[in-house]
Amino acid sequence: MLQQSRPAYHGTVQRVAPQPAVERVQGLIRWVSAPEARDHRRGYLIAVAAVVVVVTIRIVLQVILEDLAPTFIVFLSAVIVVALFAGTGPALMTTVACLVIGEWLFVPPALDLRIGGGDAVVGIAFLLEGTAIAVLGGRLRAAVTRLVVSEGAAQAREAEARRANEALRTLADAGMELNASLDLDTTLRSVASLVVPRFADACTIDLVEGTELRRVATAYARDDIGTALELFATISAEQPELRRAAWSALLGRGGVHIADLNEAVYRRLGLSDTPIAAIENIAPRSLLMVPMAAREQILGVMSFLRAGASAPFDDDDYELAQQLGRRTAISADNARLYAEARRANDAKDEFLGLMSHELRTPITVIHGGARVLRSRGETIDRETADGLLRDIERESERLSRMLENLLALSRVELDHEVSVEPVLLQRLLPGLLPGLAPGHGREFSYTSEGEPDAVAAEPGYIEQILRNLVGNAVKYSPPDVPIEVVLRARPEGAEIAVLDRGFGVPPEEAEHIFERFYRSDRTSRLASGAGLGLAVCKRLVEAMSGEVWARPREGGGLEVGFSLPAYREEGVEV
Repeated sequence: MLQQSRPAYHGTVQRVAPQPAVERVQGLIRWVSAPEARDHRRGYLIAVAAVVVVVTIRIVLQVILEDLAPTFIVFLSAVIVVALFAGTGPALMTTVACLVIGEWLFVPPALDLRIGGGDAVVGIAFLLEGTAIAVLGGRLRAAVTRLVVSEGAAQAREAEARRANEALRTLADAGMELNASLDLDTTLRSVASLVVPRFADACTIDLVEGTELRRVATAYARDDIGTALELFATISAEQPELRRAAWSALLGRGGVHIADLNEAVYRRLGLSDTPIAAIENIAPRSLLMVPMAAREQILGVMSFLRAGASAPFDDDDYELAQQLGRRTAISADNARLYAEARRANDAKDEFLGLMSHELRTPITVIHGGARVLRSRGETIDRETADGLLRDIERESERLSRMLENLLALSRVELDHEVSVEPVLLQRLLPGLLPGLAPGHGREFSYTSEGEPDAVAAEPGYIEQILRNLVGNAVKYSPPDVPIEVVLRARPEGAEIAVLDRGFGVPPEEAEHIFERFYRSDRTSRLASGAGLGLAVCKRLVEAMSGEVWARPREGGGLEVGFSLPAYREEGVEV
């Protein structure tokens, strides 16, 4: 796990909540400036409520001040409030309602709408003042509304610009990290560290290896998130639904965007109560999983998590995550190609060095023997001449085997598909093995266990494989021990094993002996060789969809064998 030590970033993920008082004032302004067209009923309800309130206040003042209680001054306050909060229309209604109620209830004689003399002048003045206040207040309210809307739009544009700049900065920084090193694991750990907590509260990167995903980088903003990720990784190894979710992000090429992580999602993934409780302790909010695709290949998957007070991922975040996935994939692909190029170059140097050494001995023997026979052939005795000819013949065969292995290896690596045919091994081997017998008095036997069905194979490849296996058994075992070839029938095909009673190999080296140019320290002192024979066998067997193995024998020696699948005609199901 990679513990984060970066300072907190107050950008997309971190948000500073406004102070309660400021928030209440902003809410009040937004409420006051809400467009009238949005809800006409609300404005007129405000007008009715204002009229009821001012009438109540006027009645209370009547009780307290008796005849000194003001009437239309109190009613004008209602008109002002309604004009600011509800607009011109409700304010005009409030003016008319207050005029009627005031003249009816509070202008003597009470409960009489007949207006005369000075009361009529006061009523007309109130009506004119109320109308002016309603119109001006409505205009003021409209201006405030436009100002608030404009300010909100400006703030939204500013926030969007800040977010876009942060996304570009994240991509630029990620590009620098990705180009800083060609070591794949180091590069991916740096990228995971970069996006936490700038973009997410946790980030994991998994690479495809065969049919599995290998976790190569993990970064998190808090220790409790790291603990939950470890638990989740343990659970996902046992939950097929979780693995399917990850592979859907890979195979679908579009990724997975879960805007709201909740218990229903966990249940759908097959999680039990215990892991759900552990995961919910970190209050996960949202999850993104995007594929790492480059050159029409899926290299891995990047996962991003937000938890706690962080905002959930939206579509813009999803697009940014996909950009990060694509750029990371290109860098991972470049690192992989660089590693492969280095391995190929190292293998080439090793091959050239090894071949120059292996070719020097037989060429020297052949060249020296030929010169001696040509220059002194008439003067040397017959026994010496025969010895020189045997040396030339032996080293010529050694060169021939070396070239055959090189040609077979290059051929099988260039041909991606091998043409196989049905082969009955119990008929092929008896005619093939006599030509592979080691001779020189070495005991050589062949036995068949059962009657295997026809296998899908290429006869020339089988001959090359057995030639190498028998040659290795002869080379690395004492001359007086037998060599055995065993054919065994299997339900799914057949297998052939070459057994000797030689020095064998340690169990920890059993897999390595099939690597190209591999020479065991223990056996390399016993006989010379280029380390190609068993590597050729492995590639030829795999080209025929078979398997190869090496295992020590009880009592000493080694068993090296290979299996081949049964032949099935196309369109025939078994």
